[in-house]
Amino acid sequence: MALFGVREYRQFERMTPERRAEYLVGMAGVLTLVTSIVLLLSGSTYGYSPKVCTGRGVFFGPTIALGLLLMAAFILGTCGQRYGDVCLFGCYLLGLLIAFPLLLAFIIFGYVAVGGIDLGGVSVREYNLEEYSGWLRGRVADPHYWETTSACLRDGDVCSGMTRLVRDPDTGIFVPELSPYERWLKEHGIKKGVHVMSPIESGCCKPPSSCGFTYVNGTTWIPTPAAAGAPAAATNVDCSRWSNNQQTLCFQCDSCKAGFLDDIKKAWSFDALYPILALVGAFLSCFAGVKYWRPRLDTGYSLIRERAVA
Repeated sequence: MALFGVREYRQFERMTPERRAEYLVGMAGVLTLVTSIVLLLSGSTYGYSPKVCTGRGVFFGPTIALGLLLMAAFILGTCGQRYGDVCLFGCYLLGLLIAFPLLLAFIIFGYVAVGGIDLGGVSVREYNLEEYSGWLRGRVADPHYWETTSACLRDGDVCSGMTRLVRDPDTGIFVPELSPYERWLKEHGIKKGVHVMSPIESGCCKPPSSCGFTYVNGTTWIPTPAAAGAPAAATNVDCSRWSNNQQTLCFQCDSCKAGFLDDIKKAWSFDALYPILALVGAFLSCFAGVKYWRPRLDTGYSLIRERAVA
């Protein structure tokens, strides 16, 4: 009863069992409304470009559908409680009973699809496709799917924010060159405000650092004679896939696919909070609804029994 103040709690305790059940189902209805709105709002954010290209759009349709289902259940439940209509309220409970397993299946599918949980922030690194698993890992291997996705990435100008890159002396990886202010932030351990390439930028907008290319500017690189015979150039097919053509870059590279998967994994690890909250809300709403109608059903059953005996 932590949601109540002392006064409200005492009033709740003085209510009759039936009035208390009506109060709880009213609160459950509000909870259903809130969870449906949360799902609809979170689902709508998946549809904004270029997030559809970067993978979050995969969850757009199911999220919106579940939000609409809960919204419809709320309307039926409100009307059923307002007019005392058992049929409408039964439809409300049925909607919650349908939504609960669907939400649970959606959450499980999300984690299986992206291959786990990643709550870490964006870090400077190279992306290797072999490090990822899950349903979406198989999807990016489909040429038709990746053709559509890479075209969307190009149209979304995901490489337009690339700044000047320099090679990190400690790791050998190309990283954004820091301004004097950003260097000061980094020296003082302040990560906020320091530009770090996103997984999409790192995987799709530059060749792998191991290829030994010479950075010129923006997204322009040139292969060096020494790098042509380097082991990485011979074993990493991404080295030959890179092109300075702005329509090509590294959009067909395995590193781009890996960056795409990493972006989805990070996004889903945080966005899954919304369907989890909706799952809890649906369970509590269904529980309160059953508690609300159980006394009435017991009363109706007793009357039928008495009439049968008479």
